[in-house]
Amino acid sequence: MGIKELSLELAAVSMIADEAKKAKDRLRAALQAEMDNIGADRVKAEYQDNVIAYVTTTKPKFKWVIKSNNSFIQWVKANVPSEIVESVRESSVDAILDKFNLDYQDDGFRVIDPNGEVVSWLEGTQSEPYLMTKFSADGREMLKTAFQSGQLEFKIIGELE
Repeated sequence: MGIKELSLELAAVSMIADEAKKAKDRLRAALQAEMDNIGADRVKAEYQDNVIAYVTTTKPKFKWVIKSNNSFIQWVKANVPSEIVESVRESSVDAILDKFNLDYQDDGFRVIDPNGEVVSWLEGTQSEPYLMTKFSADGREMLKTAFQSGQLEFKIIGELE
């Protein structure tokens, strides 16, 4: 398969995944409403008299919500002071780290701070590149039309391992 075919197939799969998520969200809402109507918290999904899955409504989990961080910190300082830690503001971390430089020497990379000093407590990493599909304005609609008209065929399920 060439680059044109691979990119078209990736675009088609991206569109299918997006449409599948929308359909999944609609089905979840509709099924939850039906389950609520009959008071069920678990139902079977069956195909040809075989149970292929169970759909269960999860139990709600209790969670505390801190409405005032300052009040919470004051309470912890007064009642459990050992839990207070010094930290750098998260909003400042990137701005501070942007001042460092990565320098390559024969023995490898070194991190240099804004004063020209080598620091050993910091290292640089780079993420792996990845593919991203961005549709043109009418790209999704063109793919849908091609699938619906039979001009384009896609094998959703390949070889199962």
